[in-house]
Amino acid sequence: MTGFVLAVDEDVELVLTEPWLVPSVHALLLADLEHLQPWEELARPDLTLEEFAARLRTTRLAWVDGKALPCTLRWRGEVVGALGASLDPELSRAGLGYWIDAGHQGRGIVTRAAATLREHLVRDRGVQRVEIRCAAQNRPSRAVAERLGFTLEGTLRSVLPAAGGRHDVCVCGRLPGDDAHP
Repeated sequence: MTGFVLAVDEDVELVLTEPWLVPSVHALLLADLEHLQPWEELARPDLTLEEFAARLRTTRLAWVDGKALPCTLRWRGEVVGALGASLDPELSRAGLGYWIDAGHQGRGIVTRAAATLREHLVRDRGVQRVEIRCAAQNRPSRAVAERLGFTLEGTLRSVLPAAGGRHDVCVCGRLPGDDAHP
């Protein structure tokens, strides 16, 4: 049983990352290190299940406070990644973050899920601004923002720590009135 489920389509759903999902998400993260390490700070071979679970407990506490929505991305019932939102209720703003395993990349799963989550945040939670921040060199993540009609608003230099050093981060934003895109 989960506290939040958002159906994206017949194959894809976002579910609140409950404690019972933590081992599956952790295992997927470790199994796909080569794909994720350049962009995801948690993608490290020494990441223990206990450390990962503690990090998610903190995020779930933020969910209880209305400041986060940590979701596991599932395709046909299989855990394939994560997509979540950090929420700032006072400023009516949300930031989306996502990753997907290499075997499911390129199928539009993240794009469809991010579009559905953005729509939910705007329609059901009154969010007035949604941001996507991703490494400037991470073309697949930037492509998701572009496909969803987000506007590149700027680049922050040397912000994101990840394997191999620090990365510049693109800041992309979308407002409810930005139409002509999903």
